[in-house]
Amino acid sequence: MVKALKIISLLLICIFYWNVAFPKLKHERELFLECNFVDYVLPSQFVKPLCLEFKGLTSDFLLFKFMTFIGGRIEDLNKNNSKLSQYIFCALDTITDLDPYYWDAYYFSQMFLALNNKVEDANILLEKARKYRINDYRPPYYIGFNYFYFLKDNEKGSQYLMEASKLPGSRYYFASLAARLAVYSFQHRDGIIFLEEMLKETRDERAKKEFELRIATLEVLEILENKITEYHKLFGVYPASLNELVKKRLIDKIPEDPYGGDFIIMQNGRIYTTSNMVMKTNNK
Repeated sequence: MVKALKIISLLLICIFYWNVAFPKLKHERELFLECNFVDYVLPSQFVKPLCLEFKGLTSDFLLFKFMTFIGGRIEDLNKNNSKLSQYIFCALDTITDLDPYYWDAYYFSQMFLALNNKVEDANILLEKARKYRINDYRPPYYIGFNYFYFLKDNEKGSQYLMEASKLPGSRYYFASLAARLAVYSFQHRDGIIFLEEMLKETRDERAKKEFELRIATLEVLEILENKITEYHKLFGVYPASLNELVKKRLIDKIPEDPYGGDFIIMQNGRIYTTSNMVMKTNNK
């Protein structure tokens, strides 16, 4: 009888703990972890010897742990939490040191760093991807995107996109985008040479037409800028408009923009087209 009472009492205590004390303890633990997360990741030079030949498996485990951890802290990341951003960089750096071909980890660097004002950190990791994944167009594509979209460096953006467009699986429009960026950075000759090479290799008729149109536009831009430079050498000033080039017989007539826009001389003597190298459409 006494033994039975002891068992019943023990069961009641367990039930009480499970329903009252345990949920409260669990809640307190979650609050503690939320406010005091461990923001330190062991560098790969320490992790590598520990995981022996299981580097791939370890990188999988660390990425799973990383995603579990970061899932509930997206709002903190959107608030430009520098502590969290540093943790993300270090974690992904360690994971990609263990497995430098692990694309998912590199992709998360673009997702969680570049898109949250940590573009330089994202590019560091993507450069690592570019080094190891030499036949993958995505690393140079994302780096190029980061340069022209976030860092406003059209010249570098164009260089990386040109590289991406030559790799297997790349989209045909990468080349056109790279050429447009070359125009914005005033590297017309680079854009022409690049597109001519792409034109030789492509079999996509849609891409061929687009490349031919862009080459024609870039050639016009290059000719006009050369004539403006010649005008400046002769008269010491830049022409106010393209009509001045016609009057001085440097060109026979003002050329048409193949995209349907207008060529305008900027204050620094460079040529700008109002079409932005995008075909005009007639809405009737």
